[in-house]
This record gives sequence, C-alpha cells and structure tokens, in this order.
Amino acid sequence: MFNFFNEIKNKAVGIDYNLLNDFNIINLSGKLLYVEGHQGITILNQEMIAFKVKRGRVVVEGKGLFLCELTDNTLTIQGQISKMEIF
Repeated sequence: MFNFFNEIKNKAVGIDYNLLNDFNIINLSGKLLYVEGHQGITILNQEMIAFKVKRGRVVVEGKGLFLCELTDNTLTIQGQISKMEIF
C-alpha cells in the first residue's frame, strides 16, 4: 500500500528516519492544515489554534480558523492560515 509520508521520509538525506515519526503536518495553500500525531488542543479560537505534539507544541495563526475534523491523533484546521510555528 502506498503511504505518502513514508515516501517523503525515505527521500530525506542526513536525517535519522526515527526522528521523523513524531508528527506529520501538511499545509494546503494556506487554507487547510492536516495534522497526524497531535496530543491535544491547548488553544482554540478564530485567530489561533495550538496543540501539543511529541517533544513540543504547534501554534497556528490566521483568520477565521476552525476545526473541521478532530480524532484521537489527527486534526484538520480550515481558514486563512498566515503562520505556523513549532516550539
């Protein structure tokens, strides 16, 4: 079975493959953000959504942000995404 994330990780040069298994994030044109591996939401409003990941925290900023989907380990954010930072 084809796995998009594994294909990308296999092409990584100079990075330990095991370090690439904490979480995955895809930003589609600054309008939709898909995340695998979140460990809980810490901030949720229309300008900022923050969530925990293994070894850190991700903060997404923008306008009109909302959660489209939330499961135990995945989430989808929609809106005008202007900034994403990993701490």
